[in-house]
Amino acid sequence: MTLNVIIPVYNQAFALAQTLWGFTQQNPPYNYSRIIIVDDGSEEPIDAVIAAYSNELNLEYIRLPRSGRAAARNAGVRAADSELIVFCDADRIPRPGFLAAHARSHSNADEQVTVGHVKEMYVSSPQANRNVVIERYMNDRMLRTPQYCKLVYKLFDVQGATSSPIAWVATLSGNLSMPTETIRAIGGFDGRFKEWGFEHMEFGYRVHKKGVPFRYEADAANVHIAHSRGGQSYSSLIMNSHAVFHAKHADRAVERYLDFMLGKISLRQFEREAGSETASPPIMLQPDEDGYVRVTS
Repeated sequence: MTLNVIIPVYNQAFALAQTLWGFTQQNPPYNYSRIIIVDDGSEEPIDAVIAAYSNELNLEYIRLPRSGRAAARNAGVRAADSELIVFCDADRIPRPGFLAAHARSHSNADEQVTVGHVKEMYVSSPQANRNVVIERYMNDRMLRTPQYCKLVYKLFDVQGATSSPIAWVATLSGNLSMPTETIRAIGGFDGRFKEWGFEHMEFGYRVHKKGVPFRYEADAANVHIAHSRGGQSYSSLIMNSHAVFHAKHADRAVERYLDFMLGKISLRQFEREAGSETASPPIMLQPDEDGYVRVTS
């Protein structure tokens, strides 16, 4: 199965350099997979980072005027020439075996969404401490699974399958793979989402409504270099982005997603309300473990 990797980037030149280094660590033949980097109007020297890896990786560089992550990913999809697309964000270093695991997860499926596993590292001043970043990545040390990810992975059983009516809440496009033609048939990401937010969840919601199955692949892991978001609080970003989402899909599930994201209702309650009165509880939650999102800013 042929695959392309799509990486949208806005600034984050240092993080992108570490992420591209991670792709040099992939198992053959995936260490030479085509990687499409879409520069969303960066002010930092993204082209210089790409030039530094041009002899080690199969890179294509596309530069756009500042348009947002949805438009950047769509540009990558238009340029793709593979059966499978793997999305990886610019600040997420792929673990060895990342691409092989994504490819393997699709080997027995005509059509599915594969959700990979996100880990996170916290390093003070990572640009000044690259040796610490690489050491933790190499040794899988002092990494954690983000709280939201840990919660939604519980919607999948030990084989990675799910029948949950809210499987779409696991559409984390920083680590995700799908057949190229499925992405194009669904219409890609909605370019009306300009800022950080739910363009990936809205896309996943459309995919879910088309009946495409979701799968979780724990071995398809990448490592997020954690960073703060300046300006608006997470709560404000969540509410602003949800307004765009809900204006497009005035459904009960989308409406209640905001309350779930703000920690007002649990995963179990959200699944029950978004599905039906007879919907089964999340597969991996314990009876006394409802699961709430913790909003930290």
